[in-house]
Amino acid sequence: MSAEQEYFLYELETTDSGSMGLVLRAIYDTGDVQQFARALQQRISHYDKNIQKVCSFHYQSFVDAMQELMQLKEQCQDIKDETVQIDAEIQCISQRLCAKKQEIVRYRKLMKNAKTAMDQIAVCLPVLENYAKLQELMSNKKYYQALKTLEELEHTHLALVEKYRFTQVLAKSMTPVRLEIKDKAYSEFKDFLENIKKVAGRIGKHASKDTAEQHSFGVTDAERARKIQEEARKNASNVEIEVSADGSIVKKNVSPKRYPQAQVEDDEQVSAQDLIDFTPVHRCCQIFNVLGAKEEFEQYYRQQRREQCGLVIEPSHKMNNFKHYVEYLDEIVGFFVVEDQILMTQSNLSTAAEKDKLWDNALLKIRHHLDARFGGCPDVEMMLRMKKVILLFILTMKSYGYAVAPLYELLQNFRDQYNEILVKEYCAQFERDLDKDNYTPITVNSEEEFRAVIRQFPFYKRSMEQEPFPRKFPFSRFVISAYTQAKQYLIGCLKFMDNLQLNTSAVDDTVRRCANVLLGRWAGILKSFVYKRLSMIQLVQITINLGYLEKSCESLGAFITSKTSGEEAIGTTSHQVVLSEKVFRDVRSEVEQQIDECMRSKVDEIIELSNYDWELPAAAGQASDFITDLIKFLLTTFQSFTNLPSGLAKHVCTQTCKHISQSLSDLLLSPETKAISTGALDQFSLDVMQCEMFTTRCPVVGVDPQTLSMTFADLRQLLDLVMSSDWTTFNAEYGKDHAKYLRVKASTAIVVLEKMIEYERKSTGFFGIARGDRKRLLDTIVRQLKLLEIQ
Repeated sequence: MSAEQEYFLYELETTDSGSMGLVLRAIYDTGDVQQFARALQQRISHYDKNIQKVCSFHYQSFVDAMQELMQLKEQCQDIKDETVQIDAEIQCISQRLCAKKQEIVRYRKLMKNAKTAMDQIAVCLPVLENYAKLQELMSNKKYYQALKTLEELEHTHLALVEKYRFTQVLAKSMTPVRLEIKDKAYSEFKDFLENIKKVAGRIGKHASKDTAEQHSFGVTDAERARKIQEEARKNASNVEIEVSADGSIVKKNVSPKRYPQAQVEDDEQVSAQDLIDFTPVHRCCQIFNVLGAKEEFEQYYRQQRREQCGLVIEPSHKMNNFKHYVEYLDEIVGFFVVEDQILMTQSNLSTAAEKDKLWDNALLKIRHHLDARFGGCPDVEMMLRMKKVILLFILTMKSYGYAVAPLYELLQNFRDQYNEILVKEYCAQFERDLDKDNYTPITVNSEEEFRAVIRQFPFYKRSMEQEPFPRKFPFSRFVISAYTQAKQYLIGCLKFMDNLQLNTSAVDDTVRRCANVLLGRWAGILKSFVYKRLSMIQLVQITINLGYLEKSCESLGAFITSKTSGEEAIGTTSHQVVLSEKVFRDVRSEVEQQIDECMRSKVDEIIELSNYDWELPAAAGQASDFITDLIKFLLTTFQSFTNLPSGLAKHVCTQTCKHISQSLSDLLLSPETKAISTGALDQFSLDVMQCEMFTTRCPVVGVDPQTLSMTFADLRQLLDLVMSSDWTTFNAEYGKDHAKYLRVKASTAIVVLEKMIEYERKSTGFFGIARGDRKRLLDTIVRQLKLLEIQ
C-alpha cells in the first residue's frame, strides 16, 4: 500500500461526510481506482479481525450479566404484587375520607351563604334609605342636598351592591334625576337673571345716590353748610348754661329735644346688594361643581351675562326725555354692580379680566349711543343736565373699579359741542345788540346810574367823577351788553367743565381758548356788519366801542382767573389768564377803512354839487356854497372824533384833506372843462383858500396845522403860477429842489394854460385875428412847458 493510498484512507476515516466527495474525486483523478479498492478491502479485513478479538475477550462477562438480569426480573415481580395490594387498601380508605370531606364543605358553604346574605342586606339598607331620602329632597326642591345624596348613592352605596339587579333599576331611575337637577338649576339661574333685570335700575339708583352723597354731588355750598349745621345740632349735647349764686358758671342738663324724622322708604334703608338674593348663583355653582360641569356653567353664565349686557346697554326707542336716560344709565350701573358683587363672592364665575372685557365692550356701545343721541343736541340746559348725569355715572362706575377714561373723553367732546352752542347763542345775541344799538354815548343823570354803569363795565376816568351831571361815557350801551354776555358765556363754559378732572392750567387754557373763539366770532360779525351802509356817526361809535372792547379783554382775563384759581390769584402773574387783544385788529382796520370811504363819499357828494361856472367874468368875493357846506360838515364830523384814538382821528383828518385837494384838482383839470376864465380861477382860488384856513383851525386834537395845510400845497402852487403868470420863474427853476413851484408838474400847467387860452379865444377871437405879441408869448410858453414835460 502506497503512501498516497494510505493518505486517502486516512482522509475517508477522519473527514466528515460533506467532504467525502472531494476525497473520492481526488482518488478518481489519480486514475488508480482498482488499486485503491484492493487497499480499502485490505483495511476492512483488518478491522473485522480486530472486532473478533474484542468479542472473544468479553464473552464470559456477557454471560454473567444475563444471568443477573434474570434474577432481577423475579424480584421486581414480587415488589409489584405488594404494591397493588397496598394501593387497593389506600383507595378504600380515601373513598370514605372524601365522603366526610364533602359533607363538611356543604355545611360550611351553607354557613357562609347565610353570613353573606346578612352582610349584603345590611349594605342594601342604606341604599334604600338614601333613595327614599333623595325622593323626599326632590319633592321639597332641595336640589343641592338631593344631588349630594345622589352622589353618595352612586359613589358609596351603589358601588357595594352593583351586582344586584335591583340596583340597576335604581341606577336607571337616578339618571333622569341628575338631568332634572341640572334643568332645575338652569331654571333657577334664569329666574335670578330675570330678577336682576327687574331690580337693576333700583340697584343703580341707590349706587348712584351713595356716590352722590359721598362726593356731595349736585349739592350747593349753601345746602352743604345747612346740612352740616343740622348734623351738628342733632349731635350736640343739649346743655344750658346758667350763673350760680356765687357767680360761677354751671351747666344745666336739659332733656334732649326730639326732631321729627322724615319717613324713609323701605328701599332707602337697604344697600344696593340687599335688593337681590345671590343664593341661586351660589347654589348653581355648588350644583354644577358636584355635577362635574363647572366649566359648562361658567361658560353659560358668561354667555348669559354678555347677552344681558347687550340688552341693558341697548337704549329703548321710547327714550324721548331726560328721565329715560337717567333710568338707562341706572340700569347699566345696577348690572355692573351685580357683576362686581358676583366677582367678589364667586371668583370662578367671573374673573377680573372677563369683567373688564365686558365693561370695555359695553363702554364702546354706551359712548356710541350717548354720542349719537346727544351729538346734535341744540339745548344748552339739556346738555348741562346730561353732563351731570354722565358725570355721576362715571364717579359711580369708578368707585367700583371700572375704567372710565373714555367717558371723560366723551364729556370733553360734549364740552366742545356745548361751547359751540353757547358761541352761536351769544353770537346771535351780539348781532341783535348791534342792530338795536343807538350808537350814541351813554348819558347818566345821577350818581346811581353812574355807579350802575361802572359795576357793569370796568371803566375808570379820574376826572369823570368830578364832572357835573349829566355825565357822558364814551361808549354806547352795546359795549356793556357785549361785556356782560362775555362773562355769562365764560360762566356757562365753566359750568360744563366742573368735575371733568381738569387741572387749573387746563381749565384756564380751555376757557381762554373759548373766550378767544367768542371774541373772534364777534369780530367776524362786526366785520360783516360794517360792510352795511352805515352812517359816519355809527362807524365812529363802533370804532370807539371796539377800543373799549379790546381794553376789556384784560378784565375778562382777570374774571377767568378769579373763577378758576380764586380771587387771591388775580394779582399773580403765573396764574393770570391773558386773552388775545388782536382779535379785533382786522375789524378795526375794516372800520377805519369804512370811515375813510364814508368821508370820501360824503366829500364827493358835496363837491358834486359845486356846479362851477368856469367862464365866470369875476369872483363873487366869498367862498362857494358847497365849500361852506363842506367845511361845516368837516367841523361837525371832526368834533365827533373826540373819543376816537388819536392816531385814527389824525389819519382820517389828513386823508380827508388830501382827498378834498385831489377832488378839487380833478375838478380843475377835468377834460369836460374846455375853457377857464380868470374870474373862475379867482373864485376857485378863494374856495381853496377857505379849505386852507380850515386846516389851520382843525378841531382834531394833535393835528399839526402846517402838516395838514401841506395837503393843499400842490393845488395852491398851481393856482399861484397860473394866476400870476410867473412862467419865467417856473421854467428857470423846474426840477430843482429849491424851486418856488416845486409841486407843479409841467403837464398840469399845460392843461390849465390851454384851458385859459381856449377861453380867451372864445371870448375875444384873439387867435382868429392876425398874429400878435400875446399869441406868440403863449405859444412860446406852451412849447417850453412841453419841452419841460419831455425832460
